[in-house]
Amino acid sequence: METNLYLMPLAASLCLLTALVQAWILTAYRYLKLKVIKRIFPNYRDLIRSHVDYLIMSSIIFAMFLIVERLQINLPGMILWLIFIGALYNPFGFILQAIKPDIAEGGFFKKLGVSIGFLPTTIGLGYATVAVMLEAWGRVAA
Repeated sequence: METNLYLMPLAASLCLLTALVQAWILTAYRYLKLKVIKRIFPNYRDLIRSHVDYLIMSSIIFAMFLIVERLQINLPGMILWLIFIGALYNPFGFILQAIKPDIAEGGFFKKLGVSIGFLPTTIGLGYATVAVMLEAWGRVAA
């Protein structure tokens, strides 16, 4: 099965849509003062952090997609899947903390589990960044 480069804009689009939905939830929380939203998301600060993180992921991945496509870099399928999974997973921890603020409290293994969750994005975007850098360097040096 061939993996498609279009996993990147798909991930970025899902991140952006999530951020837009969160913007309305934040509006309902802060300005409309909807009690049901405040009960679901008692931790407003982490809901904002998730919203901003999804916007950042969306921007980075849209930009990286355009650069990779423009330079005609062929990224391995595993890297594309790591970017896809990582983009959606990274900010999700803040949503969980917005719902259950004490979820981050825990022992070593719980913290290790959260830290391991950052690996897909780090590996995926790190690989893509190095690939872009090497391709750009090759074109500058040529």
